[in-house]
Amino acid sequence: MKITFIDPPNFFHKRNIERVFGCTYSLYPIPNIYSLYNAAVLEKDGFLVNYIDMANENWSKRRILNFIEKDDSDIYCFYTVNLSMDSDIRIAEEIRRRKGDAYIIFCGPAPTYFDKRFLKDESIFVIRGETEETILELIRCLKKGQSYLNIKGVSFLMDGKFFVNPMRPLIDNLDVLPFPARHLLKKEIYYNPKLPLRPFTVIQTSRNCPYRCVFCAPAALSFAVELEYKRYNEGKKPPLRLRSAESVVEEFEKLHFQGYKSVSIIDDQFLWDKKRTMKICEGIKSLGIQWGCLARADHLNEEIVKMLSESNCRYVDIGVESFRQNILDDIKKDIKLEMIYEAVRLLKKYNILCKVNLVLGSSPLQTRRDIKEDIRIVRHLGVDAVMFSIATPFPGTEFYKLAKQNGWFIRKDYYPESIQTKAIISYPHLSYRELNYLIKFANLSFYLSKEFIKKNIKYILNIRYFLNALMAFKRKFF
Repeated sequence: MKITFIDPPNFFHKRNIERVFGCTYSLYPIPNIYSLYNAAVLEKDGFLVNYIDMANENWSKRRILNFIEKDDSDIYCFYTVNLSMDSDIRIAEEIRRRKGDAYIIFCGPAPTYFDKRFLKDESIFVIRGETEETILELIRCLKKGQSYLNIKGVSFLMDGKFFVNPMRPLIDNLDVLPFPARHLLKKEIYYNPKLPLRPFTVIQTSRNCPYRCVFCAPAALSFAVELEYKRYNEGKKPPLRLRSAESVVEEFEKLHFQGYKSVSIIDDQFLWDKKRTMKICEGIKSLGIQWGCLARADHLNEEIVKMLSESNCRYVDIGVESFRQNILDDIKKDIKLEMIYEAVRLLKKYNILCKVNLVLGSSPLQTRRDIKEDIRIVRHLGVDAVMFSIATPFPGTEFYKLAKQNGWFIRKDYYPESIQTKAIISYPHLSYRELNYLIKFANLSFYLSKEFIKKNIKYILNIRYFLNALMAFKRKFF
């Protein structure tokens, strides 16, 4: 049996969709590690597996349709986020027209929540939440012609009736998973402007986050797991699960052997346990790989930051959200403002690129004046980069419930939109038009400021870095 994983381009917008974090259009190409995990599990079991990143390889619609006509795969798999729902379903329909007997499998946060929307016929399956064990069991059954009625974590259509099987238990020991099947990639097409060296890839060392930020939709796999877990556990969040330091170091060593020069750790928050962090940093610092991660400010003390610097960590993204304590408290960030300032100071002290994430409209307490003040503060704080986004009430979050209860949605309910582009909510004192204006104002104010240009002049003079950054900037605004 041959299985092909595909990430199609976006046929409803000129910009591709970023599928790893899952809530924006792509600023730069990132390998889809979740499909590569699924591919690795199937390959280990002896299946013939292929992966095609049609989006980042710039496939045209004609090329995709020609491929479908000639391809001999038995199963096609999609990892679908909310923004890619319509486009992925469209390609699935084209597969069905040309390959009437092919199976189609959808994974990811969108089919986990909107499962029935994807089930157009009895040869389409949705794998909800965590995918690796479920996809292996399902495809084994399909190969042998056995019943899949009792496979946990699967939704499907049979005899005109929707079946939503119970949740599959989470994988407690993530070390048992094979490393992602990166050999299926054209690795030269991926990069991260914050990490100048190539080849570039991403690593996941943990799944899920125990914190309670009301608006947070974590990275795509963690969000899919969270949606599924909440459905069957009275709205409770799934437990945090960590790979061992030994497993993480082993994967870094393998990447070094394969020639990778830079790595982004895509965990929702990387710095969980001091002892584990120390082992990872000690284990990878001799490899010469540039890397970066996401972290909460309250996990960044001097000992940790020094350790990161010594192990060749080049950037840390901090979820700041706001520089107003009352807003941080309202969104249940559970952090003090002074911790944010201290984290920024330490990263600057140890020459680690500091990027902060600010969310516009995350709380009904936030005013236009608050947002303008946040923009002023971040410009003068001396950080290296900022991701400005507009708060979006994703289904399954506490923010979604608040938006429904208070009538904040401009179209009465959620619809997919990039969090870096357009608002889908309006407050009585802060309209969606104002939020759309403010996010453009914020980006232009920061990235065209003399402070930013002066700070980055040495990078701007590096032609490759400049072209990568220019392309990301173009995608952000156009």
